[in-house]
Amino acid sequence: MDFFLIDIDTINCPVPYSDVKDNEIIVNRLANIILESGGIVNPLFVKKIGFDSYELVYGDVEYYAALKASQLDPKKGEMIAAFIIENEQKEGIKKQIEFLRKSLSNIEPTVVCTASDNYNKLNSMHKDINQIHEKLEFLTDLNTAKGIKKLLTKQLETIISETENKTKQEAIQHLRKAQYELQQYQKNIEDEILELSKVNLVNTTYDELAQLMKQLGSSVSQINASWKAIEYWRKPDKELSWDNLKKSTVKSKYKIDGFAQGAYEKLRKVAYL
Repeated sequence: MDFFLIDIDTINCPVPYSDVKDNEIIVNRLANIILESGGIVNPLFVKKIGFDSYELVYGDVEYYAALKASQLDPKKGEMIAAFIIENEQKEGIKKQIEFLRKSLSNIEPTVVCTASDNYNKLNSMHKDINQIHEKLEFLTDLNTAKGIKKLLTKQLETIISETENKTKQEAIQHLRKAQYELQQYQKNIEDEILELSKVNLVNTTYDELAQLMKQLGSSVSQINASWKAIEYWRKPDKELSWDNLKKSTVKSKYKIDGFAQGAYEKLRKVAYL
């Protein structure tokens, strides 16, 4: 059983939303908490059903809360922590979950306990609390560069270990699939870096903008034309907005030479208003 961050859109939930609609208030509250805290404390249990696709085994309320979070804020709610289990582990894990549910629901409100019983219960609670602390530390660590590096390193180790008992051809196919998955992770990381690097067009400088647009492959003429358009709409009698900047890409009295749709789209990727 491995612990990974996976895209919420790659998970198929066999439990329809109508079955958890009674918990809609909980789902909405949990979604907001997930966005506030930067992740879900109670990971999902999923099994792999195809290349980059999973089926939910346990955690339907958490799943719909995470899905709601991704709808509210696609950037923050896109990835979710999950345990990926093998098919042979599915029934065993379900039994454990059902057993724990029944055990918790059957606890009597008042029970006479001996000193020994109390000691054993306190000892058990202490272990549970330690496990919760470890899980929280791990999830909190995912919000740091060090934590992400640790997770990626673990994923690479898992990918390599999974090839050990395969034939040469199977190992090659497995590594090719893993390579594609890692490329998707790399793209997500690059998108996130670009999102975090965005500049405000109201007060950014030419050098800041030029550096970001160059990373997207913009030419010097595109950068210069974009800057002319920004300066034009920054004038006191004008309004700098995306709608107005778009007017400068088409034939009109607002047209800026060299500033076309391609430059406008790149500008939107590196800046905000």
